[in-house]
Amino acid sequence: MENSNRNNPLEQTPENLPVIPTIDVVVFPNMVVPLLILDEKIINGINQAMEGSKKILLLSAKQQSEGYNGPIGIQDLHKIGTIATVMRVMNLPEGGIKILTQGLSRAEVEELSSDKDYLSAKIKPINFDTQNVKKEEIETKIKNIINVVEKLSSTGKIFGPDFQVLLSQINDSERIAEFIISHLNLNVQAAQNLLEQTNISDLLTKIEENLQNEIEISSVQDAIQNNTRESINKTQREFFLREQLKAIQKELGDDLESDLEEMKIKLTNLPLSEEAKAEATRQIRRLERTSPDSMESTVLRNHIEWILALPWGIYTKDNIDIKKAKQVLDNDHHGLEIIKDRILDFLSVRAIKNDCDTPILCFAGPPGVGKTSLGKSIAKCLGRKFFRLSLGGVHDESEIRGHRRTYVGALPGRFIQAIKNSGSCNPLIMIDEIDKIGSSQRGDPSAALLEVLDPEQNFSFYDNYLGIHFDLSKILFITTANDLSSIPGPLRDRMEIIQLPGYTHEDKISIAQKHLIPKAISKSGLEEKGFSVNEDVLSDVIIGYTRESGVRELERFIYKLCSKFARSLVEDKKTTQFNIKNLHKHLGPKRIHDSDSIHENQIGITNGLAWTPYGGEVLQVEAVLMRGNGKLILTGQLGEVMKESAQAAVTYAKAHSKTFGIDEELFEKYDLHIHLPAGAIPKDGPSAGITLLSSVLSAFTNRAVNCEFAMTGELNLHGNILPIGGLKEKILAAKRKGLKNIIIPKSNKNDLTEEDSKLYEGLNVFWVENVKDVLDKVLLPLRK
Repeated sequence: MENSNRNNPLEQTPENLPVIPTIDVVVFPNMVVPLLILDEKIINGINQAMEGSKKILLLSAKQQSEGYNGPIGIQDLHKIGTIATVMRVMNLPEGGIKILTQGLSRAEVEELSSDKDYLSAKIKPINFDTQNVKKEEIETKIKNIINVVEKLSSTGKIFGPDFQVLLSQINDSERIAEFIISHLNLNVQAAQNLLEQTNISDLLTKIEENLQNEIEISSVQDAIQNNTRESINKTQREFFLREQLKAIQKELGDDLESDLEEMKIKLTNLPLSEEAKAEATRQIRRLERTSPDSMESTVLRNHIEWILALPWGIYTKDNIDIKKAKQVLDNDHHGLEIIKDRILDFLSVRAIKNDCDTPILCFAGPPGVGKTSLGKSIAKCLGRKFFRLSLGGVHDESEIRGHRRTYVGALPGRFIQAIKNSGSCNPLIMIDEIDKIGSSQRGDPSAALLEVLDPEQNFSFYDNYLGIHFDLSKILFITTANDLSSIPGPLRDRMEIIQLPGYTHEDKISIAQKHLIPKAISKSGLEEKGFSVNEDVLSDVIIGYTRESGVRELERFIYKLCSKFARSLVEDKKTTQFNIKNLHKHLGPKRIHDSDSIHENQIGITNGLAWTPYGGEVLQVEAVLMRGNGKLILTGQLGEVMKESAQAAVTYAKAHSKTFGIDEELFEKYDLHIHLPAGAIPKDGPSAGITLLSSVLSAFTNRAVNCEFAMTGELNLHGNILPIGGLKEKILAAKRKGLKNIIIPKSNKNDLTEEDSKLYEGLNVFWVENVKDVLDKVLLPLRK
C-alpha cells in the first residue's frame, strides 16, 4: 500500500484563495459536493476564482446554539479546511448560484481577510506525517477497517453492494480513508476532527472507532426491528385468529356483536329503574369500545349480565285465601299457634291493602323446634318463592353489600344473589342463624343488615357490585335465632320477635306420628312394608333416649328404628315389631335414667330451672358448711351475675338469721361452699336467686329441701322475688325431669296465656312474690 504524491495539484495553487463557508457539511479531499450560494460577497469570491485558478477554500462553520439563525462571522469559521476546485457554476433564476466542487487537499488558514469584495484567506497546505509511521501498522489498520466494512456491508444499511468492489481497487491509504469517510454519517464536529488529523495512523484509528460505533448502532436497530416485527407478526396473527373466531362464533350463533345487540334489546324491554338503565347503558357502551380479549371486557360483561339477570318487575301474587293458608300451615306444622296467627294477620291486611308494609319476623327458640321448616311452609301458604340464607359464621360485610368490582372474582351480596336465584322481586328470604354472625377487620355484617332489615331504608338498598340501588321492601324477611342476647340491640329492634318454646311430651308424640314417622318411612323405602311404632314406644323413646326442646334427636332415633326394621327385612326375611321390652335391643341402653329426675330430700340441694339457647334445663344447687373463718366459696364456672346472686342470698340469710333460728357464730366459724354441678359448662344469670337462698338456708338450718319442687326467680336483699326470662322453656324442662311442683315469680304470670295451658298440664304452679312463700314450701321440718 503506497502513498501517492498528492502535491501536484497544489503546485499551481495561489497563496491566497477565496473562502466559501459551509454549514452542516465538512468537505474532504476527493469528495464532490454541490453547494448553494446566496451571499453576494461569497459569489464575488467564486467569480474571482473562476477568472483565475478555479480554486477555493472550503471552511466549515462552527456549530451554533440550537435555534440560531443569524449571520456567520469570520470568528465562527474553523482554521482548517479543504482546498477545492470549482467544477461547474449554475446561475439560479431566483437569485444566487449553485456550484459543484471537488476537494483536493487539506489546508490551514494563516490569515482571513474580508477587506475586498469577497472573503479570502492566506493558506498553508497540510500534508500527512509519513516519517513517524510504520508501513506494517498502516496495513494492519486498513485490514481491520476492511473487516469492519465487510460486517457493515452485510447489513446493507451504510455501504451499498458495490462499495467493497470500489474499495478493493484503491491502493492509497489516504484515498481509502477519505473514501470511507465520504460514506459515513458523521456530524459536523466529528467530521471536522477527522479533517484536522495530520497523522494517517491516528486518522485510521478514529475511522475504525466510528465504524465500530456504526456496528453497535446497527445491532441495536436490528434488535428493535426484530422486536417490532415479532410484535407486528403477533398482532397480525391475533387479528387473524380473532377474525376466524368471529366467523366460527357467528356460525354457532355466539357472535359477540349479536350478544351486545341482545343485551341492548333486553335492556330496552326490561322495566329497569332509571338509575339501573343508565348504568347498564353506560357499561354496554364501554364494553363496545373494549377489546373482547381484555380482562376489563370480562368484568364489564359479568356486571351487565348480573344487572340484566335480575327479575325486574317480576312479582308473585300473594295467596290471600285465609282458610287455605291456615290449612297449609296446620298440615305442615303441629302447634306454633302464635306464628300461624301472625302470618294470617298479615294476609288479612294484605287482602285489604295490597301495598301494606311487609313484616320482618324473627323466630327465636331452641334448635329443632321447626323454625326453618316453618319458613318454607309460610312461603308455600303465601305462594311466594323461598330462599334460605345461612349467615352463621359470616364475618365479611361484603357478603351483605357485595364486593367492589375492582376485586378478582367479585360478586353481588347474598341478598341480590337470592333475588336472582329465586326469580322474583318479592320472595320470602329466610335468614338462618342471625345470632351467630361474626365480625372482623373486613367489617361487621350485622351493621350492614341494619339497612336490609329496615323498612324505612331497604327500598333503596345499595349493592357495591351492581353500583345501583335495588328495592328490597317487597321481600318478606324471616330470621331465626337461638340466643337473642347475642344480636346487637339496633338489629334486634328492627325485627318483630316471636318466641318458639320447646315441645311438650304430647306435642312430640303428635309430631312424630304426623310428620317424623311418615318422613322416615319414605326415606327408608319402607312404604307398605309393615313398619309401625305405637304411642307407648314413642313415649319411651322420648323419655328414655332424648332430652331436648325440639325433635331432631327423636327424628334420628325413629330413622334408626327404620334402619333396624329394614335390616331385619333383608337379612331374616321377616318384619320386626317394636315394643318397650325390645327397644333397648335396637337402640341400646337408655340414656336418661329415672334417677336423674327422682331425688331424695337432701340438705343443701335444691332443684333450679335454667334457660339455655338450646332449651330449658334443671340444675341442682349444692351448699355445704365446713369449719373455717366465714369465707364464701363458689365453684361450677359461675358468671359474675350468678356470683352476685349467691352473695345476695348469703347476705339475706345473715340479715334474717334470727328468723330462721341460725346461730350467728356459724357465719364466722364455718365456710360456705356453693357448687353447681356440670362444672365444664359456664353458668350465669340472676334467675337462680331463690334457688341459691334455699340451698344456703338448708345448709345453715340443717333442714332438707323438698326434692319435688323446682324453682326460678331473682332475689333482692329485701326478699322480694323479681321476674325472669325463658319461662316456657323452664316449665318444659321441669316436665321432662318429672318434677310436679314449680315455683315461679308472680310477676311472670302474664307471660303465660290460655293457649299455653297445656304447657303446665299435670303441674302444680306456685306463683310467689316473697321469699317466705318459697321457704315455707321447700324447707322441710328438722328430722327427729
